[in-house]
Amino acid sequence: MRLAQAVYNNAQLILAAGKTLEDWEIDGLRRRFPQITVRVGDPLLDEWVDFQDDSREQTVAVTVNRRMARMMQTVRSKLGTQTALEGPDLIALQVAVHEMMIYIQQNPVAAAMLMHMAEGSDYLQEHAANVFYLGLLIGSTIREYVYLERKRTTRARDLAVRFGMNLTPLAIGCLLHDLGMIALEPLLNKPGPLDATEREQVNRHPLLGAEMLPKQMDAVCRMVIRTHHENCCGTGYPSSVPSDSLHVFSRVIRVADAYDAGTSRRCYRQAKSAVRVLWEMSVGPLKDLYDPVVIRILTSLIQPFPIGAKIRIHDGRYVVVVRHNRKHPFRPTAIIAFDEHGNKLKKSQLRQPIDLSQNEDIRLIRYAEEDLAFLNDTVDFVAAPVSAGQAGEVDSMFNMVYP
Repeated sequence: MRLAQAVYNNAQLILAAGKTLEDWEIDGLRRRFPQITVRVGDPLLDEWVDFQDDSREQTVAVTVNRRMARMMQTVRSKLGTQTALEGPDLIALQVAVHEMMIYIQQNPVAAAMLMHMAEGSDYLQEHAANVFYLGLLIGSTIREYVYLERKRTTRARDLAVRFGMNLTPLAIGCLLHDLGMIALEPLLNKPGPLDATEREQVNRHPLLGAEMLPKQMDAVCRMVIRTHHENCCGTGYPSSVPSDSLHVFSRVIRVADAYDAGTSRRCYRQAKSAVRVLWEMSVGPLKDLYDPVVIRILTSLIQPFPIGAKIRIHDGRYVVVVRHNRKHPFRPTAIIAFDEHGNKLKKSQLRQPIDLSQNEDIRLIRYAEEDLAFLNDTVDFVAAPVSAGQAGEVDSMFNMVYP
């Protein structure tokens, strides 16, 4: 088994791409990272079909994650000796954020790849880095929409384009959005339900985080942190801001925060797969919580099935994902490569890859032990109205952050 893609933990390289795995290394991966999915090469398929290369996307994601996670580590160490950030802390933070904004601008990517690490890694640092990365990618993609929405909500007739399209407050807000959770970190791994006091503490963490910022902090950045759990349908916390008054940056961070929280596997037992979270947020029961324009960009950036994913289809055979589909993320281009018994097809049996968005008769049934029946109802799915407590009793940490 030859690795087609490098394996990382805490943004640190564990195994390089191209390495042939020994049995003991495979056993070690399974033991240390039971939820991990690795991509291995297949000489026959690699010769037969041109797989989409997303190595650039992974490099950019790892670079941003490393830098921003280190920045958050510095912020946390500062808060260990003081109750709030101070002016000098803000200068270093702004420099780091500006450098990463330039890096992302100079290294455009076709898809976002978030870094989800092993059990026991620092969730708040990793989550902050992922929300920063995804929020900035979304914001950069919809700069014109950002400008028009800022102009609308501020009611400024002559809002300067340079100001209206400035994403710095969004970027800093994304990185620092969970400052108020640092003091509540033990709740992140609490296995049982939250009590009333704990729920109230979590409800207030956006307000607490905004209060921990320096006085010199940009007011928009402070607002982003204060409203990052407000929903587009007027629900959410801490203030249930009416949808017409919700800032576009608040809508962007809401989506980035929810997606990463929903797919994180180390802090919440109820964490879900990328395909399930993306479906729930875009066309499933949670879609009314989010800005539809922002969600549309999310589904073009996040692909639920990685390149090389092996998926069982309706007739028992298996397809392997060859290319992403930005317009229809749940219907990638794939090649039928295994029979109904899981045996690899011979070269003479292989056919050209199929664009599943143009072949609705092919239904995806199972991926990585997950039943994909919900995807087959997407076309006819109508989301029911949702409320702040739509997930049932909001009694767990997971339900407080996702949806």
